[in-house]
Amino acid sequence: DFAPRRAAVRAFAARVARSMASPHLARASSLVRGAFTVASGGFAGSVSAVTGLGGAVVFIPALSKLGYEARHIVGTAVVAVTGATAAGSFAYAQNGVSDVPAAVTVGCVGAACTPVGQLLAKRLSGKTLRKMLGGALILCSPSAMLKKHAQEVEEVGKDAKEGWAIKREREPATNTWEIVRNQFLDRHDKWGGWMEALRGEREMLALGVACGLLQGTVGVGGGVLVSAYLTGMTDMEVHRICGTALSATVLTNLAVSTAHFRNGNVKFRSAALLAGSAMACSYLVAKNLSLQIPEAHVKQFIVVALISSGVSMLK
Repeated sequence: DFAPRRAAVRAFAARVARSMASPHLARASSLVRGAFTVASGGFAGSVSAVTGLGGAVVFIPALSKLGYEARHIVGTAVVAVTGATAAGSFAYAQNGVSDVPAAVTVGCVGAACTPVGQLLAKRLSGKTLRKMLGGALILCSPSAMLKKHAQEVEEVGKDAKEGWAIKREREPATNTWEIVRNQFLDRHDKWGGWMEALRGEREMLALGVACGLLQGTVGVGGGVLVSAYLTGMTDMEVHRICGTALSATVLTNLAVSTAHFRNGNVKFRSAALLAGSAMACSYLVAKNLSLQIPEAHVKQFIVVALISSGVSMLK
């Protein structure tokens, strides 16, 4: 049953809709509404590319301004988030910045655990879970300012490679496929086998379980959870956190979007405009601008995004 596991998110979206609905936009021409939707999507996509979050913090208020019902706000926002994360994650992968093996592990396990979260939604209070997550995001947000710089992480990586189970040199990657392939082969060589690599990456397996349960129970928040965990609990450099967080939630977002489509919760015109503009801006910003932004500024963006997401979940 799709409705119970979305009850908390719809209630939140309903409150946002009532408080933020704009009578001017509701009565505006289709051209004006379309321009506002495209602009909102572009802004959300840019925020998504810089922070590694899906952009729901922007999508939900924007759809509320247009006067939509709560179920349409949630469904349309999830579709737009899926587009933004897919485009941004591809751009980061092209740049060789994201940790694709970790993202695939989290994403596959998360997608598999989403149905379990749907069952838990019938027994647990989604409102309570949202508040717990919101408080955790606010508490862990300052840890972003303590992240190592890229040069520090690179030096640590060079030293760690000496302890790999299999030492093998490879030709430099020349395209996206080779970049991703080499990352998986490096994982294999580091641990000495595929099963050994899975055991060695058990933290990512656990993160995938948590991400799937959260999105299955509450409906949103998977990307925020991944970003918060990588920020607070790993030595991953901030740009790499953004790319990895985007990639990790593509599969779970796609599964949730499919469910919303089936239940008629998506406003197709707004979803197309939001997702299209978000995908374009997310890809362009992640591909050409994100890595040019100083790490100190990226850390500040992540802190603001985590606090904003946390506060929105506490409401």
